[in-house]
Amino acid sequence: MKPYQPVTPAILSAITAIVGAGHILTGSDIPDHYARDEGTPPHLCQIPGVVVYPADAGQVAAIVRLANQERIPVTPRGGGTGLTGGAVARHDGILLDLCRLNRIIHVDRKARYLIAEAAARTCDIQQAARENGLLYAGDPCSNDDCVIGGNIATNAGGNMAVKYGVTSDQVYQLEVVTAQGKIVSLGGRLKKNSTGYALTRLIAGSEGTLGIVTRATLKLQPLAPIIKNYLAVFSGLNAALTSINTVLADGRVDPISLELLDRKTLLGLEDYLKKSFFRQKTGDVVIIQTEAGDETEVRQKHDRLQTLLAAPGLLDFFETNGEEIWQARRMWGKPNSLKNPVSISEDFVVPVDAIDSFVQTLEQLISEFQFDFRIAGHVGDGNIHLRVQPGPLPLDVWEKTLPLFQRQIYAAVYQLGGRLSGEHGIGLKRKASLAALIDPVELELMQALKQAFDPNRILNPGKIFDLP
Repeated sequence: MKPYQPVTPAILSAITAIVGAGHILTGSDIPDHYARDEGTPPHLCQIPGVVVYPADAGQVAAIVRLANQERIPVTPRGGGTGLTGGAVARHDGILLDLCRLNRIIHVDRKARYLIAEAAARTCDIQQAARENGLLYAGDPCSNDDCVIGGNIATNAGGNMAVKYGVTSDQVYQLEVVTAQGKIVSLGGRLKKNSTGYALTRLIAGSEGTLGIVTRATLKLQPLAPIIKNYLAVFSGLNAALTSINTVLADGRVDPISLELLDRKTLLGLEDYLKKSFFRQKTGDVVIIQTEAGDETEVRQKHDRLQTLLAAPGLLDFFETNGEEIWQARRMWGKPNSLKNPVSISEDFVVPVDAIDSFVQTLEQLISEFQFDFRIAGHVGDGNIHLRVQPGPLPLDVWEKTLPLFQRQIYAAVYQLGGRLSGEHGIGLKRKASLAALIDPVELELMQALKQAFDPNRILNPGKIFDLP
């Protein structure tokens, strides 16, 4: 296969003819932020050869056709909020910034669905649903900045996944531009479909390596009349995690969200936001969000939670200000990252009933390596967000011992039946780790799919895995 080709003056002229002179950036005009996303390690940052702003799916398709013909890499970019370098263009290729594809095209209140372009912000989709008495249940913590195309690319989960599932569970239909520059509609507004392969499920989570999503038809849910938010405070992480399993096993509360924050994280958020979240006793906390149709159901769920949580490790349980606690949850890592700029972040997912075992192993390893950590997560669905930092260790010792720690914690995750990423994806950041952990047969199947969808290997190359 011939090597990737550069973006030549002739190619730039062809792209300009597609999108217009005002919708293309080259050379020193390209801002530095296009070299990275929110989580790109410095050594993986790279400025693209050209940034292009297509206006619609037709322009996206025309650019991809040109790139496929010339074998020039193409990387789609949404909100730039990814945490793995997935939106970083490699090989001096074309970066497609989809920001102009940002319309919410239609909301159908009766049939409960919404049609949006790829760069519609998730928060705007949520608001459009609310204005029609409905709920869009995809709720990543970056919802103010992330876009639906990026959510689909990583199959993002979010705060409501414990009840409503991840992004792919919210998708009816996708408009996708293939590697050959064809526009195809996948899926349909159907409750079930056994007509061949479920290609929408395959595109979701493929990080732009199999096709470029330009439009999505999304499922909406009825919006509950009453939403309640509670804070349960525990003496330790194990007590908190035991309570989560108790609530889930009972089945009668049916929470929308079950979110974990460790004690140090919430204390740091109190200091950063100048707000009080604890009442009297401090500890590791679980945010519990419920929905109800009337005040009778509110009381029933509240009383059931009190009964289920009543255990020796419970320090406090009370209704909390929803707007304030969710503001804190969404920015959980910011105060700590300001004080501890050297750290790593992880996005593990394990079976829900194995979270307590995972956290026990984590605490043992942290103690053994003398590191420090902060933890948050969508623990109702087994997804743990983790920040590990040097703590008291000198940086040279941290850098020397960190790879061994990572190998051991990754091994523990896989031994419990877990995986490296629950919702952030692999991108560039986790590619080497995935290669070391994945079943070789599973990798071969993924590589075969990539080759079938994209034989010239132009779509977001170098992400998730390498091809032989």
